Amino acid sequence: MTFFCVAGGAYGLEDAIGAAGPMIVLVGILTLPWLWSFPTALMTAELATAMPEDGGYVIWVERAFGRFWGFQEGWLSWLCSFADNALYPVMFVDYLVYLNGDISSAERWLIGVGVISFVSWLNVRGIGVVGFSSVVFTLLVLAPFVVMVWLGAPKVETVHWFARAAAIDWPLLLSTLLWNTSGWDNPGCCAGEVIRPDRTYPRAMALTVALVTAVYLLPVAVGVSADTQWANWQEGQLPKIAAAIGGGWLGAWIAAAGLISAVGLLNALLCTSSRVSYAMARRAMLPRPLADLHPHHATPAKSIIVNAGGVALLIPFSFQELIQVDMFLYALALLLEFAALIWLRIKEPGMARPYRVPCGMPGVVAISIPPAALCVVSIVLSNEVTKYASLLGIVIGVVFYWWHCRTGASGEAEIAPTI
Repeated sequence: MTFFCVAGGAYGLEDAIGAAGPMIVLVGILTLPWLWSFPTALMTAELATAMPEDGGYVIWVERAFGRFWGFQEGWLSWLCSFADNALYPVMFVDYLVYLNGDISSAERWLIGVGVISFVSWLNVRGIGVVGFSSVVFTLLVLAPFVVMVWLGAPKVETVHWFARAAAIDWPLLLSTLLWNTSGWDNPGCCAGEVIRPDRTYPRAMALTVALVTAVYLLPVAVGVSADTQWANWQEGQLPKIAAAIGGGWLGAWIAAAGLISAVGLLNALLCTSSRVSYAMARRAMLPRPLADLHPHHATPAKSIIVNAGGVALLIPFSFQELIQVDMFLYALALLLEFAALIWLRIKEPGMARPYRVPCGMPGVVAISIPPAALCVVSIVLSNEVTKYASLLGIVIGVVFYWWHCRTGASGEAEIAPTI
C-alpha cells in the first residue's frame, strides 16, 4: 500500500524530463530520498506508531496544536486528496489512448468514472481487499519495467545523463519530482487497521523508500538514451520509450501496466483519504454521516463515496493543472505535520513511542529542515493560478470552520473505537 501511496511505477515522471532534461532529474531522484522521502517516512513511522488510529495526520496535528489546526490539517489534506486522486483516472485514460487511439472528452470522463466506481467498490469491501489487490498490482506493474531495464541497459549512452534543458521550468520540475516522491504520510491514516503498527510501519517505510528510488532511477537512466527528444517528454510518454527499446509489444505492456498502476494508486489513496474525512466526521469537524460504517464490511462507505464523487468532478482538468494544486496544498499540510512531530517531543516527552526518530530532539529537527525547506520553495514557485485556486480552498475551509463553531455543530464528538 505504501508503494502505491507514493509511486506505483515510474509513471508520471516524464514531465520532469520535459521540464529540465535528464541530468537534473537523475540528480533529484538520487538526492530526494535523503532530503524528502526518508525524513517524511521517519516522521510517519514515529507518529503512526505513537497514535495508531485511523485519521493519521489529523490526529497528530490536533493532539499537538488543538482542534482548529487539526481541522486545517484535515481540510488541506482532504482538498489535496481530491486533486491527487483525480490524477489517476486521467493517467488511466492517457495510457488507454496509447493502446486504443484518441477518444472524446465525454468518453474520457465516462471511462474515468468507471475506474473510480470499480475502485470505490474495492474500498467499500475493506482494507484487506485493498491491501491484497495492492500486492497483486505491484507485481503486475513492476514486471514490464524489469524487462525494459534489462533490454535497454546494453544500449545506454551515459553522455545523455549529463544533458539538461536550455530553459528549465522550475515550478513544473519541482512539483513533479516532489509529487512523485510524496505520500509517505498517507499510510498513517490507516494505522487503526494495521496489525502490529510498531513493527510494520518502520519496515514498510524503509523497504519502500529503496523500492521507489530504484523504480524511478533505472527506467529513467535507460529511457533517456532511447528517446533523446527530451523536450517532448510528457505524461504518457513511457510506452513510446519502451517501444523504442524493445518493440511495440513492450510499449503495449508498459501501457497496460500503466492502466494497472493508475488503478492501484487510486485504490490505495482512496483508502487513505477516506479515513481523513471519516476521522474528521468522528470529531464533528465534518458532517457526522461521513463517520458511518458499512453494516457488513465496517468501512467508512459514505466517506469513500463522497471522496469518489469529488474526484469524478475533477477528471476534465489536465495532469499538469492537478499536480501543481496538489503539491501546493500537500506542502502546507506537510509543514503542519513536521511541526507536530517537533512540538509533541516538547509537549509530551513521555508519550509512548514504539518507534522514535533517532538522536533525540536534534535528530527530529535535523530531519524536518530539508522537507520543510522544499515545501516552502514549492509554494513560492507555484504559478499564480495554482496559488489563487489553493488559497480559495483554504479560505473556504476557515469560513466553514467558523460557521461550524457558530452553529454549535462542532461540539466535542464522542470518539468511537477505531475501525
